[in-house]
Amino acid sequence: MNRQSSLLARVAGAILLTTASIGTIAMLLSEQIVEGQRHQDLLRRAELVAATQADALSGFVWEMDNRSAQRMIEALTARDPAIRSIAVFETDRKQPLARTAVGEIAGKTAEKTEDANGIVTVERPILLHGREGRVQTVGHLRIAYSTAEVRQATLDALIPVAGLLLLSLLGAMAALGLTLNRMVLRPLRRLTQLASAMARGEYGARMDAGRSDEIGVLADGFNRMAATVQDHTSTLESRVRDRTEALAAINRAIMDSINYAQLIQSAILPSAGTLSAGLTEHFVLWRPRDVVSGDFYVCREVEDGFVVAVADCTGHGVPGAFMTMTASAILNNVLDQLGAADPAAVLAAVDRKVRAALHQEEEARGGAACFDNGLDLGLCHIRPAEGKLVFAGARIPLLVVADGSLTELRGDRRSLGYRPSAFRTTGSEPVGYGAESPFTNQSIALRPGQTFLMGTDGLVDQNGGERGRSFGRIRLHELLSQGAHSPLDRLKTDVESSLDRFQCGREQRDDITLFGFRVRLTDAVAISGTGSGRRAA
Repeated sequence: MNRQSSLLARVAGAILLTTASIGTIAMLLSEQIVEGQRHQDLLRRAELVAATQADALSGFVWEMDNRSAQRMIEALTARDPAIRSIAVFETDRKQPLARTAVGEIAGKTAEKTEDANGIVTVERPILLHGREGRVQTVGHLRIAYSTAEVRQATLDALIPVAGLLLLSLLGAMAALGLTLNRMVLRPLRRLTQLASAMARGEYGARMDAGRSDEIGVLADGFNRMAATVQDHTSTLESRVRDRTEALAAINRAIMDSINYAQLIQSAILPSAGTLSAGLTEHFVLWRPRDVVSGDFYVCREVEDGFVVAVADCTGHGVPGAFMTMTASAILNNVLDQLGAADPAAVLAAVDRKVRAALHQEEEARGGAACFDNGLDLGLCHIRPAEGKLVFAGARIPLLVVADGSLTELRGDRRSLGYRPSAFRTTGSEPVGYGAESPFTNQSIALRPGQTFLMGTDGLVDQNGGERGRSFGRIRLHELLSQGAHSPLDRLKTDVESSLDRFQCGREQRDDITLFGFRVRLTDAVAISGTGSGRRAA
């Protein structure tokens, strides 16, 4: 509405400016013409009056009757207000015979002149006609006329013309405005409303196209465009609806498969009964980043005790879940074959078998670009009868909380299953991998009140807080130290609450696993042992 009103105002302003300019020029030209005509009329009147009075004064000048001449010119001045002065002169005399009270006019040589002050002076000779047809000049008459009445008469004549011109201008503007609004602005306003309706998604709006002028052509083009947009939109919506339904069906099928995969993955994790068999207390904080996880944990009985392990496989989601199935199967196979007496040897065997299962050595030897997968693994062999725990780790530490202090048994700084970083080739066989550092066993004596924890790096690497930094090992160690004497269920709750507050709604970056347990000791176990280490072959 504002744009349409401003358009009308701009058009009206242009018309007003144009008409005012033309009217002003016309008024100026009319003024010049009327003023010139009035001026010529004044000159003719002055000449006529001068000629008439000169003839009437011939007798008085001849007889030197200055009183009669004075009365005559005063009567003439009283009748004609345009006369400023009249002077009657005798021949060869500078002093006037008679003159008006306005003042004497300086002598003029021309018959009629006009000065800069708007005074027109007319001079006529006073002639005496004798009986024999003889003409004698006995004097001259000088009359000064003011041109002020010319200006006033011009203004009086132009004022009605200016009023008529103004009324005509206003009438023309009103008529033109109404016509412009009806023929141009109203259709444009309707077109704007329909365009806004199309922008809101109302594609059925149409404009009347019964006119044959430019507005009609514009309306017809708009209707064709609206019909095309409506057709394309309808087709696109139908396609989007079909694609959405297809994608929804595919997504449901994928999610059904992933949810079923979660059931399968959960089946490989130890049951609550297995965990309680050799552990006094335990808790598992297991938070997959996606539906399925790349982390898994193990708790199983072996010949001389039981094994607890936590693993972090490459990736998360479906790829990570595939790796957990492979790594879990290999770990259980190695435990079945080698037993758990030497955790370092178990890690070394898992390393070789994972690399062989994923063909890592062949691809590394061939130099082909391929994926590089593996896992981090922490493994504890617990021997309750001997009061001893043997730990070996591949980048996963074992945390021991006892007597209010926390001790960290670091794992070896290498992972399992990844391609070797370098090979020295002799012939066709890779040489040099056996020279890499083997894994290390670390022993610790079991005592009452000890709490053991193993976890993946997803917890300490989770970002949060005001600055978006990671949760960190220091924060985790403080939480575990403070809850060392609490029930493990409560410790789990404290860790989860602290993590949720720290995360503060941020997206989880990786799978999170934290396994805490306390060992059920036999009555005969009352002494603490010292840690010893040995190398895996």
